[in-house]
Amino acid sequence: MSIQKPWLAILASAALLLDLHAAAQAQSIYFLQQGSSVDSLQDDRSQRAQSEPSPSDLPVIPPEPAPRPVPSLSDDATAGDAAGSVATPPATSDPPATIARPAVAAPRILQPATACKPPGNPCANSHKGLFYDNDFSYLENPAYNGDCLGDHWKRLVVGPHCSKLDIGGQFRLRYHHERGMGQQVGATRFQGTDNDFLLERLRLYANYEANDYFRFYAEGIFADVTKDAAYVPRPIDQNHGDLLNAFVDVKLTDTLTGRVGRQELLYGNQRLVSPLDWANTRRTFEGAKLMYREDDWAIDGFFTHFVPVLPNDFDQADYEQPFYGMYASWAGIENNTIDFYYLGYDNQHAATATPAASDFSLHTFGARLNGSRGDWLYEAEGGFQLGRQSGLGVDQSAQFATVGLGRRISDHPWKPTLWCYYDYASGDTPGGDWNRYNQLFPLAHKYLGFIDAVQRSNIESPNILLTMNPHPKVNVLFWYYHFMSNQASDIVPANGGTSAQSRFSSDLGDELDIIVQYNLNARANMLFGYSHFWAGNKIQAPEDADFFYTQLQIDF
Repeated sequence: MSIQKPWLAILASAALLLDLHAAAQAQSIYFLQQGSSVDSLQDDRSQRAQSEPSPSDLPVIPPEPAPRPVPSLSDDATAGDAAGSVATPPATSDPPATIARPAVAAPRILQPATACKPPGNPCANSHKGLFYDNDFSYLENPAYNGDCLGDHWKRLVVGPHCSKLDIGGQFRLRYHHERGMGQQVGATRFQGTDNDFLLERLRLYANYEANDYFRFYAEGIFADVTKDAAYVPRPIDQNHGDLLNAFVDVKLTDTLTGRVGRQELLYGNQRLVSPLDWANTRRTFEGAKLMYREDDWAIDGFFTHFVPVLPNDFDQADYEQPFYGMYASWAGIENNTIDFYYLGYDNQHAATATPAASDFSLHTFGARLNGSRGDWLYEAEGGFQLGRQSGLGVDQSAQFATVGLGRRISDHPWKPTLWCYYDYASGDTPGGDWNRYNQLFPLAHKYLGFIDAVQRSNIESPNILLTMNPHPKVNVLFWYYHFMSNQASDIVPANGGTSAQSRFSSDLGDELDIIVQYNLNARANMLFGYSHFWAGNKIQAPEDADFFYTQLQIDF
């Protein structure tokens, strides 16, 4: 099917949904004691800065400083995973904001929140990077008289024991025009391919809190693509009805909670573990987790199996791909968080023709510092990876590191923030151990270019990130990268479809990413993005690459 006018489809959908919401607001008095509603379009800069647009591979304009909340294992209360917001590494915000309401924090049911009204419109901060961490406690505040899309289905009282039920979801449309990004029969990246397609996604969830000790959460997804004749869908484009999450939480002690079932994972700044919201299908696992929370410490231990997507069948856990580990976060220093982690990943499938693609056992040990001092921001993360590449008959010995220094100009009306980063991941050298770093399960699209031509593997990249708010409803991002291979004799893998590369040059290329986000209201936004990749001497294909996209996202 050819896509002639994707903009009209997106704008028409936006108008229809917003009109339906306006009609519902005019008739509804449910949950409101004062009979009035807050204008759904009100969202000043502080509201937007603290809003949870939904996980994204793209960065979020930094929020204003806030008091330090309960420690967490995830930076992204801002949802670093969805393309529903102008994405920046969580380090662009003050650590207090980046560690708020973690993806791995104990569920609200197990640590009930007090009903206090936060500044501005509290519903703008309700949706998190993982929907099972969504927070609708503001609806239990008698003083709250707002009305956001979907709130009438939250905090419902069920049964004689006053159990609580939340029902909601997300609708997302994203149009792609891709040039030189492959995905055609007989063609790879940087070969002049042209593709147009529209990604559609619907997520629905139910959160049932029986009492302070027991909780059940389920979330389903439907993802599809409307494409032109030439485009070959990516594995992350389609899933025709499945479960992202289906788990039970049980409070074992005041500080320890157990979780069993299918569950998404998100840790730190998502460089290693993420649900990958940019993908139309998202990523999930199946297994068990223990969550410990006390004072300034948050510690998780988990043992799971990766769940690959089966577009036309029910997804099943792959028991030959166990993923396990421990992740600890300490917030004992004001405006700083320090993470320590061990992550184990085994792929027991038989070796293939692609080196290090399977039949391995990897063990990654790492740490991360994220903090601020006044308007100065900083982040450093790194680790080493050991194990065995059984398919290659050698041991694994690899490293990665990221360092960043940022400056926020708080007194400027646009609130610009400038970051300088350097990313490194080792490549393989001839003979001896296998040295090419394996990036595990990251939010890959968010880092090292939105064109997805570069994995965090055999790479060195100085890059500059600038974010700003030129209007109360507008967020803007510019991100420029220079890419070099760490080892000229090794390839730099792409996130899907690696092109032919020279083994004598380290000059991979340069990329510029531009994003403009317009916030329609507290729970709806539109995103416009453009990226260009200038191919270097290492890439043997003859063309550069261009990527234009626009997205409508609505949470409810």
